[in-house]
Amino acid sequence: MKNKFLKYLVDPLTGENISQKLVFKQIDNEIIDGLLFFSSWWYPIINGVPRLLVNGAKSDLLRRYFNFFETYRRKLPTPVSKQWKQVLLSVADSDKFSIHQRKTAESFTFEWKNIYRENSFEQKNYLHFTGPFVDEKLISNKTIIDVGCGSGRFTKQPALIGAKVVFGVDLGDTVEVAYQLTRNLTNVAIVQCDIYNLPFGRVFDLAHSIGVIHHLSDPYMGFSKLPKLLKKEGQLIVWVYNRRHNNRALYFYEPVRKITSRLPKELLYYICYIPAFGVHMINLLTEHFKNPPFGYYRNFPFNMKLNDTFDVFATPKCNYFLVEEVIGWYKRVGLKKIKAYEHPEAGITCIGTHG
Repeated sequence: MKNKFLKYLVDPLTGENISQKLVFKQIDNEIIDGLLFFSSWWYPIINGVPRLLVNGAKSDLLRRYFNFFETYRRKLPTPVSKQWKQVLLSVADSDKFSIHQRKTAESFTFEWKNIYRENSFEQKNYLHFTGPFVDEKLISNKTIIDVGCGSGRFTKQPALIGAKVVFGVDLGDTVEVAYQLTRNLTNVAIVQCDIYNLPFGRVFDLAHSIGVIHHLSDPYMGFSKLPKLLKKEGQLIVWVYNRRHNNRALYFYEPVRKITSRLPKELLYYICYIPAFGVHMINLLTEHFKNPPFGYYRNFPFNMKLNDTFDVFATPKCNYFLVEEVIGWYKRVGLKKIKAYEHPEAGITCIGTHG
């Protein structure tokens, strides 16, 4: 992470600012490996990405990144070294909530690392999911956060349009992909963290979460954390699955998902070529039809169809909402100037303003 972005980070547990940093590896003005210290806690920066994870997610991180801690073992302060060794000796004790979070993160990590390929339609796609509410004026010179950034594709787009600063955050190791995708952009920072414990105060003009909330085990709880990121007059945009007119998802995708989400990710990847190819053929055969099935994908490359097919069948959970429910969330957290748009292909985009 570039040093200039550290001022935005706070301890996700206490809200305190960084008190000290320890740099192991730095290139120009960017910390590649190091540690961030707060008054009562610490978090690593690994491969250019601050990992501000808490509770079981942090313990899991300390195990999975054994090589990082082993490489810098002699430079670790005693409290850090002690905690790392304790975690290695302990037995994981995960509840259903944390297990669901981990499985969801793992499915998206495989998707973004192995399937996703950047393409020329990404800006159009970004404006589609945030539309009809986002334009260049809303983004220009603004501080923005993309919550559940995945590969970073919707983190990169506002940065290219002219945002002052864009943070992309995600629970999974997809942050590695997002970092590589955006590392040459001077106005982007990637952070690994949990939507329920976000390491930021009220510093953003715009927060958006596209295709994320509906995968959470507690969607409203996750949503309720997002307004706390906004400055006065800051805006929140979410895109979620629509329950209305979405029988294909409710009565076909969901029963199938209960089986496919349990399959090995590599096997499911190859199986997904079959429905993705089917969608591709429908697009070709209905090229001149008005409002055909899967018409949304008509101009997108095959890889994006494969990506979305895997998304549908790999994630352990999906929730579907009525637009009235989503508007109710916005009212419940005190947001104003609420507007909602129901997309033809069964999605909802909603925007509200922090007063």
